[in-house]
Amino acid sequence: MEQINIVETFKKNNAATTAKFVMIMTVIFMMTFIITLFPVMITIMFLLAPVIIMNIGWLFFAAAV
Repeated sequence: MEQINIVETFKKNNAATTAKFVMIMTVIFMMTFIITLFPVMITIMFLLAPVIIMNIGWLFFAAAV
């Protein structure tokens, strides 16, 4: 029943408090999401760089033939 009391308290308070809470939680989520994804993106870039270079090389080779 505690969750229902929290929701009722939010409904009684003004909407600015709820919006501020949602914004803070969104910022925290985005920060953790970016921090978590940053090392993964570096690894993906290192894996994709040779693929892109080889594809460009094949395009030049096909154009030259």
